[in-house]
Amino acid sequence: MPTKTLTRPAATATDQPSLVVVDPQAPTAPEVRALLNDVADQMKLSFAMAAAGVQPAQATETDKLFQAMLAKRPQTQRQKAQARAQSMLAGPAASRQNFFGRYGALDASSYKGLDHAEATVGKVKVDGVKLQAALTRFGENDAVQVDAAPSAFAAKKLVAIDLAKIRKLKPIDPDVIAGAKYKKLGLFLNSVHCLEETSELSDSDEIAMGGTATDPNGATHKISQFMVSNDFDKGEKRVYGGRGKLLHEWNIVKTGDWPHVYAAVLVMAEKDEGGFGDFLQKLWEMVGDKVKQAIAGAVGSAIGAALGSFFGPLGTAIGAGIGWLLGLLVNWIISWFEDDIVASKTILLGLGAATKSYYDWAGLTANPANQFTMNYNGDGGRYRVRCSLSVYP
Repeated sequence: MPTKTLTRPAATATDQPSLVVVDPQAPTAPEVRALLNDVADQMKLSFAMAAAGVQPAQATETDKLFQAMLAKRPQTQRQKAQARAQSMLAGPAASRQNFFGRYGALDASSYKGLDHAEATVGKVKVDGVKLQAALTRFGENDAVQVDAAPSAFAAKKLVAIDLAKIRKLKPIDPDVIAGAKYKKLGLFLNSVHCLEETSELSDSDEIAMGGTATDPNGATHKISQFMVSNDFDKGEKRVYGGRGKLLHEWNIVKTGDWPHVYAAVLVMAEKDEGGFGDFLQKLWEMVGDKVKQAIAGAVGSAIGAALGSFFGPLGTAIGAGIGWLLGLLVNWIISWFEDDIVASKTILLGLGAATKSYYDWAGLTANPANQFTMNYNGDGGRYRVRCSLSVYP
């Protein structure tokens, strides 16, 4: 089950919000899972072809992204990855399908690029009507999750923040006005605790972190890599004072069509991870484009302009699905390089309103801030990371 936090100790059981999801699970609807898994199979095939040294004649930007990422790895890692990929691709079609689903029908000699591969095997067969209905239900379920009970609000209803319109209201709702002053949402790193050192030969671990953050409209930003400690030993903890180290700051979206999903992927690595943060930002964008293209291909024009925005139940489902898929792919890729990248964690925060009482209920105005825990396990090492989310002017 995903880790859900941001509960307030003083709240009753019925009022405890669970707005943060760490490592989200895949949607249960078979149509959504089939589509997301098909995109994952495409991406895995493209990565394996790049690792094997295949140079497709019609290489896509995704093919080139994986080639560039692998080119930055140390030679010993590239050689190991190449041997693994060539072994996966050398087997019969039935064996390859265990790794790449229906794209296992293609071998190294017939792979001309990701788009050509998709055209060769054909679009995934998903009932478009059922897919759209499943996505909408998924998003509506998330909307329920982030919707506080009426007793948690000073305001009589959840509204978007449009001060020009609010000033015309008589009387002005003080809860809406109080919420309007909060313009930023910050993700903070509070502590990193070394429970077990990695299997590196050196006496101490050099641990760095970085990643990406994504807005509710799908725009993705890099969280630049930084060194947590160049001398981590078992039992040691790095604690960041005050609110903590600011990893990313979002501008709070205050338009309608709740809920809004804010996402981040945090990667922990030993020393320099070869520009993995840059790679991760581009991968998120490409995964997002692939998912939306696949949905549009299955649903057709019925989905319309909804694909252009992550707002509302349908967009929320798309954003959450992309977050799950990216986490799956990143951890699969990390498994190829276990000797320097420890692990990654995907974080999703859904907000259902922009009023002061909602922020209070969600624990986003708490001082000190409520923290949530993520465990990074990889390459023999175990690290416990604590982060927090806060809203502020």
